[in-house]
Amino acid sequence: MDELKEYYRNALRARIEALESARKSYLNDDADALDTIRRIAHSLKGSGGTYGFPEVSEAAGKVEEAPDDSVHPALTELLGILREIAASEEDAQKKILIVEDDIELAHLLQVKLKSEQRQIIAVATAEEAKSVLQNEHLSLVILDLILPDYDGRNLLIEIREENATANLPVIITTAKCNPHIQSECYALGADAFFEKPFDPDALGAAVADKIHRTEAQKVAANKDALTGLPNRSGFVDIFEHSRRLALRQQSPLSIAMLDIDRFKLVNDTYGHNMGDQVLQTTAEIVTNSFRQSDILARWGGEEFIALFPDTDIKGAVKALEKALEQLRNYTFQSGGESFTVTFSAGVTEAEKDLDLQAQVARADQLLYAAKESGRNRVISDISPVEDRTNKIFLAEDDELIASVVKHRLEKAEFEVDHYTDGLNAYNAAKNGGNYSLYILDVKMPGMDGFELLQNIREMPKAKNIPIVMLTSMGSEKDVVRGFSLGADDYILKPFSPSELISRVNRLVNKS
Repeated sequence: MDELKEYYRNALRARIEALESARKSYLNDDADALDTIRRIAHSLKGSGGTYGFPEVSEAAGKVEEAPDDSVHPALTELLGILREIAASEEDAQKKILIVEDDIELAHLLQVKLKSEQRQIIAVATAEEAKSVLQNEHLSLVILDLILPDYDGRNLLIEIREENATANLPVIITTAKCNPHIQSECYALGADAFFEKPFDPDALGAAVADKIHRTEAQKVAANKDALTGLPNRSGFVDIFEHSRRLALRQQSPLSIAMLDIDRFKLVNDTYGHNMGDQVLQTTAEIVTNSFRQSDILARWGGEEFIALFPDTDIKGAVKALEKALEQLRNYTFQSGGESFTVTFSAGVTEAEKDLDLQAQVARADQLLYAAKESGRNRVISDISPVEDRTNKIFLAEDDELIASVVKHRLEKAEFEVDHYTDGLNAYNAAKNGGNYSLYILDVKMPGMDGFELLQNIREMPKAKNIPIVMLTSMGSEKDVVRGFSLGADDYILKPFSPSELISRVNRLVNKS
């Protein structure tokens, strides 16, 4: 509902401008103006309550139903309500650039368009305009065609050729009233065309409408439908704006790549609907743990990207570790089973002279290092990276099978610690070193494989290390039980040694 209200607030500006213009005409005895007022009031009456503003519907209804001689006081009341709602907009100020060398006309436009929610920047030359376009995040440009140092049409072409301003609304104003010039401007990308002299109220309504429609389209195009986060396209805009700001303020800017650990296993075990829920919940948990100024976006699949304005690497790592801890503590439920997820992240400080692709590549390298060193962690340019263990834990009481498994694993350059008793295996796992993978037989003396699996999963150092179960049982009930206790894979006896090595490599190297 908050998003709907924000959308409605933005849309009100054009309605306010149109009603103001119609009111002036009505006071000058323009018969058509009354019809305009009632039509707009009728539209507001129907939409106000829908978007959460019943007071708008009530006031608009009074205007629509008022006798002709009582419309003005009802309209005054309605406009007061609309202005109050529009003024409560929480968005950042909309910046409008006026490129006009006529000082008087530029002043008139500034007075007409200025409000608490708008910042008006007026310049007289194309050179000044280019500087503003490069350094400011604008919502709209009003461009005169005849400038002392440039043809406005050429500036329009340059605006449309730059990625950062390609979709920026541009309204042309000119004393050149030749029809082919108007057609040319539209062909070059103008959004509206006003011949001088023009009605300031009409121009004001056009400005409000263009800003609203552009903002609404940008929100829709730049939002990920599943998580509600900015998508890759939306993040590109956010990054460019944040980088320009960091350059001006000489402040740090950190960027991070995040990836949900073993997300494919979630989809394979619990289904894609559950996978979608994991993505949504992860996005919500991480976003809620961030500061309001920090940005999380969905980069694609189970991968996210984060931006930390005015934050060095240490601050970004701290923010991500806080988010990771909160995600670790969240329990997902699926069909009576529960499970947890984690993420790995790579963090770097954005270099001012590198493009986004280069920044992402560096953060991605660090993300890979986090995966390689065990997942469930945050690695940065200044983090010590732990050496990845190449040791495998094997709990198997059948000496023949254990011998085959050890032989193939050692041939694949793994070091193997082998235990034949479940209780001894548990004590060794609890008091021993780090492992890159556990292989557990289901049926063992001392402690069976399921109990051993459960105990290992409760050890912090082994919480997210892959575990493979070996079994000759193969019942669906046992397989489900193993996965519910935290197993990553099942191998049924008898098995192919090549298949075993293939699965071990897949789990150990899985990113």
